[in-house]
Amino acid sequence: MVIGLKDFSKSLEKKLIFVDKPWALIDSDLEIQKLIFKKNKELIMSKDGQVTIGKWDYFPQADSILIDRGKDKILCNTAFIDEGVMILKLDGTKNNFFVLANENIIPDLNAYKYLNKLRYNTLNIGTRELSNGKILEVSHEDPFYEDYKDYGYYEEYEEYEDDIGDKVTINAKAVRDGVYKLKNKNQKYVIKSSVISIIIYEETYRTKSGLEIMVEQSEPNSYKVGERVWINGEQAPDGEYRIISARNIVVKDGVIIKKKIF
Repeated sequence: MVIGLKDFSKSLEKKLIFVDKPWALIDSDLEIQKLIFKKNKELIMSKDGQVTIGKWDYFPQADSILIDRGKDKILCNTAFIDEGVMILKLDGTKNNFFVLANENIIPDLNAYKYLNKLRYNTLNIGTRELSNGKILEVSHEDPFYEDYKDYGYYEEYEEYEDDIGDKVTINAKAVRDGVYKLKNKNQKYVIKSSVISIIIYEETYRTKSGLEIMVEQSEPNSYKVGERVWINGEQAPDGEYRIISARNIVVKDGVIIKKKIF
């Protein structure tokens, strides 16, 4: 089940959500079963065109549904439900779930993709691809988010700015403390307790002697005293570097110790 959506689940008590809807379930044989919960408490179950009529009943006190499949009866509790997906957990178990997709809303029956998209939209999550191929999920406060969402293209909008303090996850799980390099971008995030604590910009400069240096800086357009300098992945040697179109720097132990005008 996709983490982070429980608070947005509806209740089975609102029967219009699930009654008379074409639900599809991929069973343990990896075959599709179709279920329709009728208003008269009949349950239509279809597999390979063969139809079985069962019964169902709802118990609002427990937000649970009793399903009579003819061959047996099972009691399921609501784990999540909305117009597109219904996730039921077999009562008394920890991880025995039934995931049903509304064919009218999810024609490809990819409930996980639907839930992930719902989670992204609901929690204002954008994604960043990391250099290791994993996807970093960033939950951020974007002042223009509602505008993008209303026009329906927020998912494709990639120019938002991540900020220090934004919460992050990978596959909806907490992220280990460490430094994470973004793919195809000159940025690294220092993450602590699943929060972006530092954003590092890897900016490249050329010296008047033709040398190329890289500075790990806290701002995208300027470097500061105390920031690290690298040449070909190695710590820059001590000395003064005359930068084209920027202030010269003095480096000691791989760190800028002084900025000079000339």
